[in-house]
Amino acid sequence: MKILKKIILLVIVSFLFSYSCFAKTDEEHSPTDEKLSQTAEEHFERGDKFLARKLIPDAIVEFKKALSLLKEDQSKLKAEIFASLANAYNWKGTHKAAITACNKALEINPDIANAHYDLGFAYREEGNMELAEKEFALYKKLLKQEGEYIEIPEKSTSGDIEKLITVHQQKRAAGKAEDTSPKIDTFEGAKALDKMPNLPGTDKTTQNAAIEKLLRKGAAFYDEGKIDLAIGVFKEVLEIDSEEPEAYYNLGNAYADKEMFDEAIAMYRDAVAYNPEFVDAYLNLSTLYLDLELIDEAISLCRHAVNTNPNDAFLCFHLGEAYAMNLQYKEAITEYNKAMTINPMDPEIQYRLAESYYEIEQFNMALKHATQAEELGYITNPDFMVDLKKKAGIE
Repeated sequence: MKILKKIILLVIVSFLFSYSCFAKTDEEHSPTDEKLSQTAEEHFERGDKFLARKLIPDAIVEFKKALSLLKEDQSKLKAEIFASLANAYNWKGTHKAAITACNKALEINPDIANAHYDLGFAYREEGNMELAEKEFALYKKLLKQEGEYIEIPEKSTSGDIEKLITVHQQKRAAGKAEDTSPKIDTFEGAKALDKMPNLPGTDKTTQNAAIEKLLRKGAAFYDEGKIDLAIGVFKEVLEIDSEEPEAYYNLGNAYADKEMFDEAIAMYRDAVAYNPEFVDAYLNLSTLYLDLELIDEAISLCRHAVNTNPNDAFLCFHLGEAYAMNLQYKEAITEYNKAMTINPMDPEIQYRLAESYYEIEQFNMALKHATQAEELGYITNPDFMVDLKKKAGIE
């Protein structure tokens, strides 16, 4: 009798296991690598959209996130991301970082015309006309090969970079397969659903589907620059679920774009209140605090964010930046080191460590990290390196 019971139990367990496997969606059966690839692509596309709208800090964050999710066999995408990151750095005015990113892109694919242009632009802004002219010549040669040559003005400006952004966006759009998914603009919002006059009381699955469609619709408006329409849609989401962190986060982005900073801060705070692990909300809020020179608020927020998400390099880096802006260099070093432990291949972290160690007169440590930054492709300030080596007793 006991043996029979065991056999019956085994059959039941096997049946349940088989059923759960068949019940899984295609997405759940997708390999982990594919999910990561899709996520990297999504961050890259979002970064491109931010870059096109001149939301440079947001674009840089998205490009770095995309890079952190890439696999070894995604070299083509990696080169494209580095090229776009270089473009963003040039817009920001951090031309040394642009040079680093361009070199990384061109190491993978030396035929990226835009990377040669951005490299030339960055070299010229750094005063190295010989290298600048070399890169502009390569850019010209590649565009002629592609039949897309446009004469570069003697003194190119940020407007010329903008043309490159437009070309890049058009090429990426042309290279995509036609989207056959249902268009979200056909969805008129929760209020238009006849079967959902009182949405909070309906089936949870239906409610979640409505929220998802509204979030996608609002994101589409936002990406198109239709900020007021996006705000209206995200507010609709909150009428359905007043605790939806994604809606608060998106509202924060929209209000920040409209320079309604108090409203943006309130929305970001709500986003992290309802989801303490919402890293993007922490990052955007801390960036806003730093831009508004609310250093104490930035430090407090980033501290809390790092405690909640201790393995996120971006949050540790932002906390380090906040401490450095507050001239708290020892605390900044602690956070930069945490970020470096998580992401040791980021040359910007290494260089920030060098600068912070320099400020507290630990010149040997500063030289160590400055050298590591150079080895990772960062173009350091020659005067800084000469002074640093002198003070470290090397020269």
